[in-house]
Amino acid sequence: MARYAGPKLLLLATAAMGLGLANSHQASNFDVPTEVAESHSCDAICQQIIAQMNVLDLGTFGTNFDFDFYATAANFSESKPGDLLKLLPLSNSSAISNAPEGVSVYKFQYTSAAVDGAPVPVTGLIALPPATNNSRSNLVAFAHGTTGLYRGCAPSTYTQLFNDDGWPRAVAAGYAVVVSDFAGLGNNFTEHLYLSKAQANDVYYSVLASQKAFPQRLSHKWVSLGHSQGGGAIWQLSEHKLVQDANSGYLGGVAVAPPTKLSDQFQSALRNLQSNSSTADQIQTFLTTIPPTTLGLQRYFPSDYDAPLLTEKTKQRIELAGIGQLCLYALGGLMLDLTPNDVFVNLNNTDDSQMQKFQALNSPAQGDLAGKPLLVIHGSADILVSPESSKASFDASCGYGNILHRTVYEGRDHGSVLRDSSIEWIQFIADRFAGRDFGSTCTESVMGGTEL
Repeated sequence: MARYAGPKLLLLATAAMGLGLANSHQASNFDVPTEVAESHSCDAICQQIIAQMNVLDLGTFGTNFDFDFYATAANFSESKPGDLLKLLPLSNSSAISNAPEGVSVYKFQYTSAAVDGAPVPVTGLIALPPATNNSRSNLVAFAHGTTGLYRGCAPSTYTQLFNDDGWPRAVAAGYAVVVSDFAGLGNNFTEHLYLSKAQANDVYYSVLASQKAFPQRLSHKWVSLGHSQGGGAIWQLSEHKLVQDANSGYLGGVAVAPPTKLSDQFQSALRNLQSNSSTADQIQTFLTTIPPTTLGLQRYFPSDYDAPLLTEKTKQRIELAGIGQLCLYALGGLMLDLTPNDVFVNLNNTDDSQMQKFQALNSPAQGDLAGKPLLVIHGSADILVSPESSKASFDASCGYGNILHRTVYEGRDHGSVLRDSSIEWIQFIADRFAGRDFGSTCTESVMGGTEL
């Protein structure tokens, strides 16, 4: 079900580039003219919020997008999933100014597979630790959290790549790391299908392509690690048919704060609104997830998803995301001045059959085999992805006979849990490469969390 950039998307992108372009290399978070914003139910307060959030996003993604590199490679049409298309060293880039000494970083483009198996170009990063005695470096594939849904929101465009709390810690521990941007981010041959199984494909094929880029440097065996959206992708990957084969080299994965079952979590949040049991922070956080979730479903079901639970005002606001090519903060910012009654048609109406169908088609823990070790980590104070949701998926997967371990970090929220659990997940990675036993039963534990 690859959805390619059709005329409507191209028109939106073209319009966005002409609206508030201050730099010819800017690819995201464009200013939207007042009249356009107002025609999309975005008043002065809404516009002020978006302007403030754009500053935050551009501080992360910058205004120096390399359009030539992110353009689809000329040899893509002749490629197959796992093929390397482009490789670009970042030796003189300010984006790696705080990289550990001796670490080499490359951008690369490779071919992945969409949810329907069609080839798609994807971009990402490869980071290599200092070489020692011509030995191979053990490889970790990192899956990133939500950054946005448009081409300018790719992690490989970060102004400071090593500010991430995840994969740089693996590099510092001596591992080579490959980071997929995910299809639709960076390269825009196709749209980004948010929270779909496509991201598991992107992780898997990033490994094959990176091994082709550095056949003498990277190990055949590999471990995966993901946070938030990427944590969900790693759980999906653990059930991927291709990694059940011993020849894949896959040793296991870590899913940190993973969203697993979209519809179930959405329904739970709506029930909390109905019962007035949500805090103000929980309500605001939930509402900021509405734009990416809605856009993801519209892209997955392009002809028959009309967001039945949302008001026209909310739908109009969400359309601004495409016009302005908004990344993470501005995307969520579209909802920051709204109440639940502004956003939803009727809080007592929670039926969204297409969201349920999306969950059935894309969510893990529905009976598939996860033949390699999977460590699930969650913060007890996570109000973005509830700990109860990962617990339910953990119990379900264990019930199907899979072997998982789940650790809850007391007092840690959605962001801090990745950093504060790093001792555990780095040890998990080391154990997998050392061939240590993971156990034969599902286990759970609670920890306080210590920063590495």
